[in-house]
Amino acid sequence: MKRGAADPDDRERELLAIGTTDHYRDTDLYDFEYSDRVDDVRWYRAFVGDRGDNLDVLELGAGTGRITCPLAEDGHRVIALDAMPAMLEALRVRVRDRGLEDRVRTLQADMRELPLESASVEIVIAPFNALMHLYDWQSLLRCFREVERVLVPGGAFAFDVQMPDLEWLRWDPEVRHAITRFVHPRTGEKLVYSTNHTYDQETQVCHIRIYYDEAPPSGRRFVAPAKPKHLVHLAHRQIFPEEVRMLVATAGLQLLALNADFTDRPLREAKESQVAVCGKPRRRA
Repeated sequence: MKRGAADPDDRERELLAIGTTDHYRDTDLYDFEYSDRVDDVRWYRAFVGDRGDNLDVLELGAGTGRITCPLAEDGHRVIALDAMPAMLEALRVRVRDRGLEDRVRTLQADMRELPLESASVEIVIAPFNALMHLYDWQSLLRCFREVERVLVPGGAFAFDVQMPDLEWLRWDPEVRHAITRFVHPRTGEKLVYSTNHTYDQETQVCHIRIYYDEAPPSGRRFVAPAKPKHLVHLAHRQIFPEEVRMLVATAGLQLLALNADFTDRPLREAKESQVAVCGKPRRRA
């Protein structure tokens, strides 16, 4: 490498670091962008409720509590784990507003090193692509093994991750997509949202760029400026179905179901998500 040249490994680490945090700093905007996402909330409520009442649930990547609070309102005790302080603070506000302080415990931690006793929870969930922020197979396996450790025998683990879309992953990284006008929920700014992405097929990481630009006057076509008003990076590691099956088995769990889009449909019909249900055996063979 020439003197003064950037180390590509350093650049990759930098992209992964900001791709894990950028998207989660503005919690008002985050909640606004995903306010219409409700299918997963219904599914996780049913998943936990079908397994009993007043259960101890660990939620990995709890974010601002979109799923946490409904589970607590159903009577379960939820440990809401996240690595981002801003997300956990927004979650605490939501918990206080709903009077759920006695049912929700927040925990800032790494999902690869769970600071919990072995066999201490009955259910673990990892909703909304949380596992896609683990960027290599070693990190994923550490997480799955930790889940197996903290689950009681007979406990259950459920998670969802995107179904890799090879056509979408190969889109032109220079072309903006999903161009949408909106008003920022806190500042009132009139903005335009758009995205593009670059996929690294060696690491299976998709580096998504989310652009926020000033909206042109009504009726005028949006033209992307040379420099965006604000740029957010989001890194997601693609996890393929056979990798899911391997991780579950290697961690000592049993894969009970792997279905499409929060339904009972087979995975081949998935348009967005693969949804997994796993169990911890009651006794070792």
